[in-house]
Amino acid sequence: MTKTIDITDRDRQMLELLSQGDSNRAIAESMGYREGTMRVYLHGLYRKLGVGNKTAAVIWYFDYLKSLGRDAGSAPEPGEAFAAEESFGDLAVRQSPLAALGAFSMFIGTYGRMWSVGNRLKGVAVDAKMARRGRQSRQLWESLLAGDFGYAKRLYDDDQVARLIVDSPPDCVLLACLLRLGGYSRAADRVMAQLARRRKSNAGVSAKEFALVTALREAVDARSEAGVASVYRMASESSAKPFPRHAALASLFWLYRGQHDRERACQAANALFAEAEAIRGQLHAMGEKPLYRDGSVPGPKAPLKAAGTRTTARGARAALAEA
Repeated sequence: MTKTIDITDRDRQMLELLSQGDSNRAIAESMGYREGTMRVYLHGLYRKLGVGNKTAAVIWYFDYLKSLGRDAGSAPEPGEAFAAEESFGDLAVRQSPLAALGAFSMFIGTYGRMWSVGNRLKGVAVDAKMARRGRQSRQLWESLLAGDFGYAKRLYDDDQVARLIVDSPPDCVLLACLLRLGGYSRAADRVMAQLARRRKSNAGVSAKEFALVTALREAVDARSEAGVASVYRMASESSAKPFPRHAALASLFWLYRGQHDRERACQAANALFAEAEAIRGQLHAMGEKPLYRDGSVPGPKAPLKAAGTRTTARGARAALAEA
């Protein structure tokens, strides 16, 4: 019975959160919805499953996992447990690319360290507007690496799309990727329509960027292998600009992850790390030390003493006697 019901990515995310005991409010916050909207989606899920409440939905989900050969509850998928000789990709699959990359995440994606070093070497001053744009773009990029798709939905619900499309169209490309991968198809379609209008007016949206959001729509909504193949081609083009190639590579990781294709997800994560390591190497060749300035171990601070004074035990006792 469980195999005949078409479970979407959003359904699966709701079921996973329900199985962890999360409240409606917590699920809404995790997925980027308002609590009332979340209740509507949950009741729609219950109807789809043919159950009457949260408990029955969780039981259904555990049976569904068993039908796929997976353990119920919070146990990892087969092959996701700690390995004796983990690669970077293994860690990324167990946690997220952002968690695995750590400080190395600064080397890939929009407004990365190469961008900031390049501006400094060219003498370009970063004003407040550019700094704000960079922070927003990095937040979107790090949300993609972390799989925090709900962050994009919160931006969408707060009517931030119009501002982003004017300030930085590439940020709207990231927003559309996050929305699509998170299962927010209607919101992703609306952002994509605005990107299409900008594309027609030659206003900051490249053909590659629009091709990425189009390919993701095919890969996620239509579940088309041709769409996945298109994302793969964009991610593997060595001559392409870092953006949107890095976004395609991060998206490819989540596509494979959603298909429970652990091996390919691991390989995509390893490719992300290779990109970050290559850029770090380029910066070092330029004489930069982007991760640290001084690698020496700092010693403890010397105790502070008042200038020209020396306190002795006898002097302390004499002072107390006079007092």
